[in-house]
Amino acid sequence: MNLIWGWHLGFGIENVTKRGGVQVISLINSFQKMNRIGRVGAFIGLAASVSGIILWAILNIFKEVLPITFVGLGLPAILGLIASIYGVIWLMYVVFIYSLPLSLYLAMTPSAFRFFLLVLLGYLASAILLTLDRRARDKDKLN
Repeated sequence: MNLIWGWHLGFGIENVTKRGGVQVISLINSFQKMNRIGRVGAFIGLAASVSGIILWAILNIFKEVLPITFVGLGLPAILGLIASIYGVIWLMYVVFIYSLPLSLYLAMTPSAFRFFLLVLLGYLASAILLTLDRRARDKDKLN
């Protein structure tokens, strides 16, 4: 097993294992570094992103407005999924701010799509919990 250094989604240098010519990035290390607050934040981010993708797919089945809603709701859900898997806090805040206007608009409609507000709150809760986790780990490193 050869260890090499590689860029990990452009967010920093990570250890990458090379097995049979295929690079395998271990996501387990990022979850092992988190404490309980960070794991809950990552789980909330995953749940919010998956439910955002499901709601976006249902919206496209009924309304057929694929390009507009993909940019406003589908893309942030996919980025939120990536941010919660890798624990990228700033990306989760960007996802929250980016999906805020369209989610608030859909929350005011009298339909099942008002659940996008819960997805939006999930993004915010995940970002806050991941921030608290990062601060707690930084505080532990100083002590």
